Amino acid sequence: MATGNLFSKTTQALFYNYKQLPIQRMLDFDFLCGRETPSVAGIINPGSEGFQKLFFGQEEIAIPVHATIEAACAAHPTADVFINFASYRSAAASSMAALKQPTIRVAAIIAEGVPEADTKELIAYARANNKVIN
Repeated sequence: MATGNLFSKTTQALFYNYKQLPIQRMLDFDFLCGRETPSVAGIINPGSEGFQKLFFGQEEIAIPVHATIEAACAAHPTADVFINFASYRSAAASSMAALKQPTIRVAAIIAEGVPEADTKELIAYARANNKVIN
């Protein structure tokens, strides 16, 4: 992927592994920056489906919760960023599954302890497929 803008003011993300506080902080930042739509399009929480109520400014919004990465990508085809809050080993597997989705172009892992071999595999896959892993 060419260097340049990874994100814009219309970029939307799928958030893996429901963590209320980081998601709410992203929504608060979006609102303070004057975004018209939240940057979080959906939440992936394995085994769960439905909606999660959060705030976008003073307004309560319902963000869809999906049980699988595939279902979330199908439901939100314009969300091209995957933010992963999974724990160490599962972070690598879920990030690889996300990178294999045609709609995801950037995966950001926020986890400690991802094995080095898994990290190298993710980097190699991302480079070979014109995607970005952070």
